[in-house]
Amino acid sequence: MLVTDYYKVEKVTCTDGVYTYLISLNKECAVYEGHFPGSPVSPGVCNIQMIKECAEEILGKSLFMNNLQLCRLTTLITPISHPQVEVKVTIAEADGIYKLKGSIGMADETYLDLKAELIEK
Repeated sequence: MLVTDYYKVEKVTCTDGVYTYLISLNKECAVYEGHFPGSPVSPGVCNIQMIKECAEEILGKSLFMNNLQLCRLTTLITPISHPQVEVKVTIAEADGIYKLKGSIGMADETYLDLKAELIEK
């Protein structure tokens, strides 16, 4: 789990089935010591994990990402230029498969777009 070290959830809202997490990125996290010293960049895999952890919180279940259908990184996310981000998540379940749509951004700008299928661990 990356929560509390890599990021902190400040606020959660839900409107029309879209969960929005206001998240603060921790520029002091050890991840940035190697990615990259003096010029921290948020690793894509950590951002994907952050979206998955939000989905797990919504469902109250431990999930496994079974199929990553789309992951589009459109903006370099850093804890310096983007100390707070919004993670948006929608989930639909069918036959034990959770279809997830997620994004990271702020206001009207999207930094990462994600579509995936998850299953319960």
